[in-house]
Amino acid sequence: MASSLLVKDVLWRACVLLQDAAPQFQYWTEAELVNWLNDAQDAIAKYLPAQCSRLDTLKLKPGTRQSIDTITPANCKNQDGQAPAANIYGNRFLAPVRNMGADGLTPGRAVRMVDRDVLDTQDPDWHTRTGNSINSVVFDELTPRNFWVTPGAGPNVWLEISYMAQPTRIPAGGAPSAEIYKVDGNSNTTIGISDENLEELVDYVVARASMKATKYSDSGKAAFHSARFLGSINTRVTVATGVNPNLRILPGIAPEVSRGP
Repeated sequence: MASSLLVKDVLWRACVLLQDAAPQFQYWTEAELVNWLNDAQDAIAKYLPAQCSRLDTLKLKPGTRQSIDTITPANCKNQDGQAPAANIYGNRFLAPVRNMGADGLTPGRAVRMVDRDVLDTQDPDWHTRTGNSINSVVFDELTPRNFWVTPGAGPNVWLEISYMAQPTRIPAGGAPSAEIYKVDGNSNTTIGISDENLEELVDYVVARASMKATKYSDSGKAAFHSARFLGSINTRVTVATGVNPNLRILPGIAPEVSRGP
């Protein structure tokens, strides 16, 4: 899921709440805040994986078995037809969409999902055939990072699919006095999950920063922002799945760290 929210804007909001904005990153280093922002993305993606859903065109490997475990930029085109800046690590295949020609840019025949048992029964030799256009895809919930295509892919076969991936890691910030995510800086790096998670990201970063063993920490602020994050995630997961995860401890930290004095 594409994002337009700049990392520097998220960190600025957190710094304002931490009273670390004049100058920025005086009490907490940029590197610390970036690490906590990455932890926040991971925590949200763990409980709301759809926040990291993607629609990309992949260059298939020869044969029937395919994987989204590690997708390199050379084998991927996003919705703008451009290669991603770094590897993408898929978590779960969702559905096929359509063939995209030999260049990954030419829309072609639609592709449907089929049941493997039915296909195995009707055509036991389907793994032995190859072609330049995919007809069907087989998916097994027990192996969520793999899927199979029929006919097997020949050279230069591209397929548009939807899937869930790990959040794109935010690159580490600069050294003190050479920060790259200052609010008035030139960085255009965006967060790795959808923009609607802004409040949760800020709450998580402020909570983690306020838990650090430093004279600038504030246990009340840590408790307040932790409760906001946990309440939001519990509610959103309940709405999405019907099951409340009942989170009580901020994900990514040890239980004893989350307790107040």
